[in-house]
Amino acid sequence: MMLRNYRIFEAFSYRFSKSFFSHKAKIWVLLLAVAVHLQTSGAVAEEFIQLPGVIHVHSSFSSGDHTFKELVDMAQEKSLEVLIPTDHDMVAMEYGIFPLRNILKKRVEMKSVLQAGAQKYLEEIEAINKEQNRVLIVPGVQTSPFYYWTGSPFQGDLTAHDYQKELLLIGMTNPADYLNLPLLHRGFSKTYVKNYLTRFLILLFALLSGLYLAFQKGTYRYFGFAICAASLILLVNHHPFQSSRFDPNYGNQGIQPYQDLIDYVGARKGLVFWSHPEALAAAGGVKMGLVTLQTEPYPDALVQSKNYTGFAGLYGELTKVNEPGRQWDQVLLEYCEEKRPQPVWAIAEADFHKPKNEGGAVDIDSYQTVFLVRSKGTQAVLDALSSGKIYAVRKGTNARLILNRFQVGSKGYKVLANMGEKLNSVSQPEIHIGVSASDHGEHPVKLTLVRRGKVFKEIEAKTPVEITIQDEEGWEGISYYRLEVDGKTEGEILSNPIFVSREQ
Repeated sequence: MMLRNYRIFEAFSYRFSKSFFSHKAKIWVLLLAVAVHLQTSGAVAEEFIQLPGVIHVHSSFSSGDHTFKELVDMAQEKSLEVLIPTDHDMVAMEYGIFPLRNILKKRVEMKSVLQAGAQKYLEEIEAINKEQNRVLIVPGVQTSPFYYWTGSPFQGDLTAHDYQKELLLIGMTNPADYLNLPLLHRGFSKTYVKNYLTRFLILLFALLSGLYLAFQKGTYRYFGFAICAASLILLVNHHPFQSSRFDPNYGNQGIQPYQDLIDYVGARKGLVFWSHPEALAAAGGVKMGLVTLQTEPYPDALVQSKNYTGFAGLYGELTKVNEPGRQWDQVLLEYCEEKRPQPVWAIAEADFHKPKNEGGAVDIDSYQTVFLVRSKGTQAVLDALSSGKIYAVRKGTNARLILNRFQVGSKGYKVLANMGEKLNSVSQPEIHIGVSASDHGEHPVKLTLVRRGKVFKEIEAKTPVEITIQDEEGWEGISYYRLEVDGKTEGEILSNPIFVSREQ
């Protein structure tokens, strides 16, 4: 459409100038046409500063070993400028005996943000941000909104499924937003009263009927007492003030418990990322006393859910979801085909609890997310996260790879699009790539440029790399480019996509 509009404008300009202007005036009109094209195609790419940061860090509020102050010191020592803690919002499980599952039950709960107090959690983050400006802390939590039971404790096969099917929630600053999260076992809530009201009213009617009979004479009175007692117990067991509309005793509920949470957070301007979608730690089941915890990898959740912000593309396990043509590309293609309202972005997540020298699995800087911002601040970081102006990094043995440049332009034009942006291209797309290493050394790298879910170009090189790739194929419609950089011993980079709209 952009190319067509440009040609129409050019033709109109020529005819108009031929009739009314001199040869010199024609040039000015054509320059005006180019100016209009540049304005409608987007602004010339602006300079960004890169803020290296870490997402998914646990503090002593939940399962981590260190306070926020200690984490800030660790982050500064590793030259990180953004710290996004995602302590567990709630860690609780309940198992009850039928038919009184909410009365005859066993509950296990561990340290969490809601147990300590959401307001205390947020106030401590705010206080530390005021005390220092070395490392910016942006609040977040890790959440598991649903799990379901199979088996029985009496048969020795009681299993909790999908308890580690988790999401990262980032950027909410109102304590009430955490207190009202749609989670199992969170406590009394008025949110889902309508879902349970019919059953409650039936039991209430039974109670009132029992009361009526209790005031009668003869054997009816004893029936009334029995009905009252049973109804009252069942009313307590089946009260309508549940914190989730799902019951863990009725099997797998599909994607909907997670979609409810995504929609809830989105309505409060928070960001949602799928956490470790291919984790294998509990895939075969982990025995914990009488209970087995089992969570199979869930990469298809990226395709099944909508309106979330992104997912963990790099973390401490082998990831396939970001391989060409897999789930990430399926989602991006759905966006290009207008089947979903927004694209999704890749981040790196650390799942940091304590450093390696203290027995931890990773160091705080092992998995970094780099934010492209114009100034350092909470809103700037959140804007970068929500708009895809970020890239994921796995640090190498001696250095960290740096994505100095990843932009797409149109051949012969100055307009450039950055990660997360869309370019209206009127000529051959040109992809500009620059990669270096933090130690300024020469390191072998393999660049894989993916276009619309397929490998478009692979290049072997050494850092520092500065190249421009021409896309001379005559495709039409909406596509995208994204970049993967394999640094061999020096880690890897996973960029976010740049979208391109093109018509012949």
